[in-house]
Amino acid sequence: MDRISAAAIAGSAVVSAQLAGGRYAPTPGRPGTAAWYAALRKPSFTPPGPVFGIAWTVLDSLLGYAGYRLMTARPSPARQLALGFWGLNVLGVGGFSWVLFGKKRLGAATGVTAAMVASSVGVVAASRRVDERAALACVPLAAWVLFATVLQEEVWRRNA
Repeated sequence: MDRISAAAIAGSAVVSAQLAGGRYAPTPGRPGTAAWYAALRKPSFTPPGPVFGIAWTVLDSLLGYAGYRLMTARPSPARQLALGFWGLNVLGVGGFSWVLFGKKRLGAATGVTAAMVASSVGVVAASRRVDERAALACVPLAAWVLFATVLQEEVWRRNA
């Protein structure tokens, strides 16, 4: 795939996932959701709200970069596998907010983050055979969603 098309597709996919997830985020424009989230019992290791925005900006940028690298790599079954895992992560980015904040399903949101652990480890492992930079770009996502799964499970447990 040519570089311009790859950049457009990868960037559009990640931005679309951000926008889809952002429709449900606990922002001042969604006071009911913000109040619901604020009222949840959370563990002491919950990062402050701005950390989530900063972290996801970096992670989504890296995810877009990885997608671009994979799309411009030589076609192969390994590349297709890596792109499949990459696509699952893009879906998870938008899907988590819909499940947690849109549906207010704490247990299901824990399932989404756990699935993202699997898909992010999958994209790292599969990408290593295709493009080392794409694989390295996804390592922070794998680490973050592992942390997010621990955090989300604890929120679920405390509010069950």
